[in-house]
Amino acid sequence: MPSLNVRKSFQLVILAAALILTLGGNACFHLARSGFAPAPVPASGPVPESASPEVATPAPAPTPEPLREPTYGQPIEREAFGIRPNHVSAAQKIATVKSYFSYWKNAYIKTLAGPRGGYYVAMQGVGPDGEKSITTSEAHGYGMIIFALMADHEPNAKQYFDGLFNVFDKHRSSMNSANMAWIVTDPDKGSYSSATDGDMDIAYALLLAHARWGSGGAINYLAEAKRTIQEGIKKSDFNSSGRTSLGDWDKDPYNTRSSDWMPGHFRAYYAATQDEFWLSAAAKVYQLVQIIQSNYSPLTGLMPDFVIGASPRPAPANYLDEGTVDFSWNACRNPLRLAIDYGLYGTAEAKTALMKMSDWIVQSTGGDPAKIRAGYFLDGKPQANYSAAAFIAPLVAAATADQKYQSFVNRGWDTLIKMKSDYYSDSINLLALLYLSDLWR
Repeated sequence: MPSLNVRKSFQLVILAAALILTLGGNACFHLARSGFAPAPVPASGPVPESASPEVATPAPAPTPEPLREPTYGQPIEREAFGIRPNHVSAAQKIATVKSYFSYWKNAYIKTLAGPRGGYYVAMQGVGPDGEKSITTSEAHGYGMIIFALMADHEPNAKQYFDGLFNVFDKHRSSMNSANMAWIVTDPDKGSYSSATDGDMDIAYALLLAHARWGSGGAINYLAEAKRTIQEGIKKSDFNSSGRTSLGDWDKDPYNTRSSDWMPGHFRAYYAATQDEFWLSAAAKVYQLVQIIQSNYSPLTGLMPDFVIGASPRPAPANYLDEGTVDFSWNACRNPLRLAIDYGLYGTAEAKTALMKMSDWIVQSTGGDPAKIRAGYFLDGKPQANYSAAAFIAPLVAAATADQKYQSFVNRGWDTLIKMKSDYYSDSINLLALLYLSDLWR
């Protein structure tokens, strides 16, 4: 494992020639995961030839609004669903998160000089033409959410957030200017197309910013959020089948990445826009989850990195040159995305999906989250013999779905607060700690 603040280089994922031609040469892939991923391992066991076809998305049920009308500058209160660590006090949890946040901020928040500058979350990689990248929209979305959620505990949170916004605003997607370019390079070479997860986290963070600081200042957070939600994400980050796409460059009707399934975000978008598209998008997530769990991961409940096909199925090995694509360095985030939907909204479908994952992981680790490995095949066989917070943190968050996992959640907290490694794992870990401490509101 690399030492603190050292991140292995990324290798750019490139399209097959036919897809490049289809997209007119404008396709741009999300970076491969953190570099800790093991070498590809042959898939274990047969994959069913066909899965249950998608049925028409049911009419969305009424959903509670995600944020009350705030008194700006005051803590936002709301009901929390499920459990949280109960072996430490609320004050201890907040103090622990503040300490971890301070470490994360010092390690990864950097200043970008010039009029296109501000703050960014350092994430070193390699760009499309071999340029050195300094960040991605994925990292940027994490940073904006983190500073918005830490507004009550970081005196300069708004300053940092606005600096992050400026980098977003000055690095728009070349395909749809309501979205962010998926990569920022050094030297700064202009814009690229977008990645769906970055766009969605940025839009959600802007809604959080509106709730905390209002939109009457230099940045109209609410207007910017709505622009990205409606003009960017809805128009360009969803494909014709109603699934999330890989980015505003992706025109395939069925490609989707399970880590982009953010139903909690979609409910916040609905509250901001009153557009029922977002309730349908949330329903589509659970339709896909149910099909994959029933047909491909009945023992584990895990999602694969990518799902393809009119009849939803896991993508094959080496899809998009990303090596293993079962529950790997993309899908590891999926349990946290679903946990947010349950923890903030009490969504029944989220609890059902999370309990399938939690029943398996608690049993397979003997109730010890430290034994969670950095990737699994959908049948539960480990892909690696080491651990990473990028996998542990989301699965601990998943276990907040039911009281019977209380010991596992408590042990998970004790494990996660000690884990520090690289940008990817540390950022996911901090997001999970914010959720587990009830600071995600």
